[in-house]
Amino acid sequence: MNNPDFTSVLAPRLSDFVTFRCLGGVDPHSQIQLLKYFDRFLDQEGFQGRGPTRHVVQRYVATVQHLHPGTRANRFSLVRTFCRYLRQFEPECYVPEPMLQRERRPCRIPHLYTEKEIKSMLQAARELAPTGSLRPKTYFTLFGLLYTTGLRCSEAFGLNLSHVDLQQNLLFIHKGKFGKSRWVPVSPSTSEVLERYLNERRRVAPAAPEDPFFLTLTGRRLYHTNVDLAFRQVLKRCGLRGGKGCPGPRLHDLRHAFACTRLLAWYRQGQDVNALLPALATYLGHVKVTSTQVYLRATTELLEEANQRFLKNFRQNISTKGELT
Repeated sequence: MNNPDFTSVLAPRLSDFVTFRCLGGVDPHSQIQLLKYFDRFLDQEGFQGRGPTRHVVQRYVATVQHLHPGTRANRFSLVRTFCRYLRQFEPECYVPEPMLQRERRPCRIPHLYTEKEIKSMLQAARELAPTGSLRPKTYFTLFGLLYTTGLRCSEAFGLNLSHVDLQQNLLFIHKGKFGKSRWVPVSPSTSEVLERYLNERRRVAPAAPEDPFFLTLTGRRLYHTNVDLAFRQVLKRCGLRGGKGCPGPRLHDLRHAFACTRLLAWYRQGQDVNALLPALATYLGHVKVTSTQVYLRATTELLEEANQRFLKNFRQNISTKGELT
């Protein structure tokens, strides 16, 4: 990591903190930029203490009141995390209370695709123009991969040929969100589809290890603009997209559908869902289970499975106690 060039009296501690965060897989660039605002404030204030005091933190918070609430929250949150880190070495260091949760804009409710809709979308992707070109094969494979793995769109676009190990049924996500990398297992059937696409792709473009796995018609890496265009065309063919005022489902909703489908499958298999949620979070590339919970919706099928499990456990408990009449 490059020297972050902090200048305040806490510069060594700030540098050590950034190094510590990097060990956890956090991208240092955004951390350094946010901490530099605090570092510059300490320098301008002439602060010479061993750790931030309540007055110093309150003064810093007052200097960012003009910023967007989200920006203020990000800067404050990182300063608070730094204070918690520093308190291990300086017990007198002040650790501010968490900021009250800011008001959020209403979230758009994701569309949870049905199996019938997915089959219709994949068929529509096969029929995209130009007929016989790589384009329909690309989007058939891409949309199917997003649905069966829950990858972020950018992660799928960023796949290189060297990242796809079809022998071991693995995908390597190189520096995904927040700079974190991970391996993603895929099913043998998914590997078969990827292999068929790879064979077609090799016929029309170079296939060096660092070349992109998914290609546009011009032989370049996929990007959001051309994928969104193809996705809109697919939705119109399936009747899932209306006029200007009815944009239809989003491509990102495939990630939501994957998470809910995986949860439903675990319920039907009788698995301990709470114990498996950390595994789902890791698979999706989340640091915390709370991030995964955003993708989980109480669908009719999930509620029914949860209800049946509750009834089964309730009856077993009553029967064990000899109270069943």
